Amino acid sequence: TEWEGETLQITRISRLGMGAYLCIASNGVPPAVSKQIRVSVD
Repeated sequence: TEWEGETLQITRISRLGMGAYLCIASNGVPPAVSKQIRVSVD
């Protein structure tokens, strides 16, 4: 999935959506920056 903008809002998430996600930020000028986040749902 691609997303443009500075904020990603996840709504109506269930436990099936839990896990690791990789965010890659790029503005067309190398290098791109990436961070992994973990999402947990109680």
